[in-house]
Amino acid sequence: MNHSSRKERVGMNDISVREQIVAAEWDMFQATHNKGGRASCQDDYSTFFNMRMAQFDAWSDEAAESYLEDLKAACDAGRNLVAEKYLHMMKNTHPAEYETQKCFLPIMSNEITALANAICDEMIAQTIPLREAFPHVGESGRPLFSDTDMYGFTSVQTYQLGELLTYSENTLQLLKKHLFALKAEGRSLAREILSRSICSYGFSSLDEAEAVASARAKN
Repeated sequence: MNHSSRKERVGMNDISVREQIVAAEWDMFQATHNKGGRASCQDDYSTFFNMRMAQFDAWSDEAAESYLEDLKAACDAGRNLVAEKYLHMMKNTHPAEYETQKCFLPIMSNEITALANAICDEMIAQTIPLREAFPHVGESGRPLFSDTDMYGFTSVQTYQLGELLTYSENTLQLLKKHLFALKAEGRSLAREILSRSICSYGFSSLDEAEAVASARAKN
């Protein structure tokens, strides 16, 4: 899907909240500069769209609407939340560079830090059994824990926390509410996001994706 042609076909008010989120993030992603030059994923809108929609489709409407407001406020203030996410991640992956650039990040309140860490911890706890149940699917993703971070390799934990730290306190509160409401129902937000991601690749379920990945590993 071509981002610019999509915007020509429909106005921003005619697309869903979640599509507006992804469109705003894509624009920020395009404006994010890498030390090593432009990354290949910055030219792959289709994958970006599918992966980000898989995440936000699993959120509550209230959390998604709040995050869209975060993005609009960031644009108005001249902030790039995607660039800030990567800078937060550099605390683990590129600590020396992080120390020279952390001045560009807004000061995190204790409330935002605590909420981001609580959500990240629960999402990691939910991802562990997914990795055990679907090991071949998991092998295609990032390593799980931050202690595996190194230059050029970022874990799920580091990536996730880096992103959460860019959300407003209101978005974090709503996301945490949704996360634990699902848990109370015996559901896993981590699994729902992963299932949607897998389906975007054409699989009908995690079980089917695991069976295919297992068969490929044996060949």
